[in-house]
Amino acid sequence: MDTIKFELHDMATMMTAILCFLFATMIVVSGKFRPVSAFLLAGFFLSQSFISVHELVLYGDQFRYTVLNNSPNWFFIGSLGYAINGPLLYLYVVSIIRPDFSLSVRHRWYLLPLAIYFIFFIGIFYSQEYWVKHQIIELYLFDLDWQFVTMDTLIKSSRFIYLVMSIYLINKYREQLKDLRSNIENIDLTWLKILVTGFVLVSLVGVVLALSKVINLFYPVEISLQIFLGLTTYYLDLILVCFLLFFSAVNISSVEKVKDQPNNSYHDYEADAEYVDRIKKFMADEKPYLKSTITLDALSELMDVPARELTAILNGHFKMNFYEFINNYRVEDAKEILSADENQEKSIADVLLMVGFNSKSVFNTFFKKNVGLTPTDFRNQRFKKNN
Repeated sequence: MDTIKFELHDMATMMTAILCFLFATMIVVSGKFRPVSAFLLAGFFLSQSFISVHELVLYGDQFRYTVLNNSPNWFFIGSLGYAINGPLLYLYVVSIIRPDFSLSVRHRWYLLPLAIYFIFFIGIFYSQEYWVKHQIIELYLFDLDWQFVTMDTLIKSSRFIYLVMSIYLINKYREQLKDLRSNIENIDLTWLKILVTGFVLVSLVGVVLALSKVINLFYPVEISLQIFLGLTTYYLDLILVCFLLFFSAVNISSVEKVKDQPNNSYHDYEADAEYVDRIKKFMADEKPYLKSTITLDALSELMDVPARELTAILNGHFKMNFYEFINNYRVEDAKEILSADENQEKSIADVLLMVGFNSKSVFNTFFKKNVGLTPTDFRNQRFKKNN
């Protein structure tokens, strides 16, 4: 039974390596991505493939001894994937949401973990005599030596940090969209969230496993726990990659690029009174918020107020971003419609579409935040009072 389980683990890791390689190839040939984005994402999955091969060769007996009999120099080459994996995904996220992104000399700093890791293994492993390298692999000394386990922990932690930074960037991106759009529900970030969140989870388990090896140098850690953590990463990798293939990542098409905005503080901002009056009058008379696809640039052009000035006025004078500003007007219109006797037959879905919303959940959230009641409760309360 143990042998069967072991072979299954090897098969899972091998499948992950193959699928990641195929995924990288599919991304490049699909033509769905900008060249730089395709290069970065394909590089990420290729590095993930290298990681899987590394784990397979390092811990899979039927593979490791075959490789070891050939040459111990093949070991640890695949582990370089850990050092470049996180930076590649982070730069990929940047490339798909920043319109002016291009790889430049300044991005060489993202290769620093790779350079440090490479130099470490040159000094600590590849510079050793053949028989020493052979013994390190054969006796699993790399899991017992403080230099190896410390570097393993550091490099896997740096990978985890880059992936967490990617999540932060995605969340920041959504907030920036609220300064530009009145509806952000059609911006499909599902693929991106699954990709980053999934690998954050995988990398976190890897960090915990690496830390357990450090702790084991001073205090015995159950080998069963380490095996469990290691196998968990193997299966999580496979499940995640299979799901991503099923989800068909190359169909991503609705991510809108935004320019990185400076961290402006509008606390002491003094708005131009003429612009403020123009905005209030235009919103009351023309009701541009009824158009569900209204954007900051479109409203700026309609009111003849510079986009940057409009952003500053909304944030500094009205104390809200564009997303909140437009949807608050929509809620006020919805309140009037729901209060009118002639609209009793209109459904909540009809009302939210009439005022410019395109998502029931967003409509309910904004309505309850502003009014303190759900649209249905608001309508029922109004008609009870009238009766």
